[in-house]
Amino acid sequence: MLQRDLSSYMILRRLILTFLLLAQLAPSQAEDKIRFAPLPMESLETMTREYLPFMDYLEKGMQRPFEMVYHKSYEALLEGFMAGKIDIAYLGPLPYVALKSKYDATKPIVEFLDENAQTSYTCALVKFAGDPLDLNAPATKKVALTQALSTCGYLSVESLLQNHHQSLESPSFSYDYVDSHDKVALKVILGEYRIGGLKTQIAKKYQHLGLRIIEETGPMPGFLLVGNSKTLDEATLQKIRDLILRMNPQSNPQAKEITKSWGPKIKNGAIPAQDSDYDSVREKCQATKIKLL
Repeated sequence: MLQRDLSSYMILRRLILTFLLLAQLAPSQAEDKIRFAPLPMESLETMTREYLPFMDYLEKGMQRPFEMVYHKSYEALLEGFMAGKIDIAYLGPLPYVALKSKYDATKPIVEFLDENAQTSYTCALVKFAGDPLDLNAPATKKVALTQALSTCGYLSVESLLQNHHQSLESPSFSYDYVDSHDKVALKVILGEYRIGGLKTQIAKKYQHLGLRIIEETGPMPGFLLVGNSKTLDEATLQKIRDLILRMNPQSNPQAKEITKSWGPKIKNGAIPAQDSDYDSVREKCQATKIKLL
């Protein structure tokens, strides 16, 4: 009887010790996750499909779990980053400049290449074919823009209009944020807006429907991955950089096989990102007096 009681006591003691050990491990395991936030340009379903294989690759290389953090707007993403709720994020040029201006712990990691092995792109001012648009005419012109912190939104359109001594803030123009680049194109085609601002590459997809490019910006620096140096140490950021730079699908068949399931914006390889690459965007911000955050 005594032996049975002793055995039960030992089992109970082991269960208690195991429970206490798990309770101690749970917080550290949660803290060990690397939280990744993609740019809020797609639906959650699309983003999960495009970025999950990328996260799986980094997870295996880092031997640490990754978690995707979804935000519906640029503003919410940047606020989460500054609050320490995001460790790495995929950003466009303007969101990066805005974040860096307010939060110095924002560290550029890599700049992604497109299918032509280029990092830069341009933004376009568009209209519908046959519209006898005169930017200098006094009539009010409705302008469709993407999100406020989209590089091809207010910043690029205002910059292009200033080339014609015009401004979105003048009485001749009124503007709305309609969210995505594709929505800008469709709303201009449908006649809801006379002018729109979007990425040139996307504008060209709608040329067969009558969308016409009025003017383009100069080259913009590319989209990039940034790290939060307040939540991740330099060694971790460097290891993430090395893992991504190792994937060069244009010259390495093995890398091409690995990256083929990644999203189209990140599957073509990358180069090291430098903060100075984005000085041209800062200059446009100063010239247009755009409000960043």
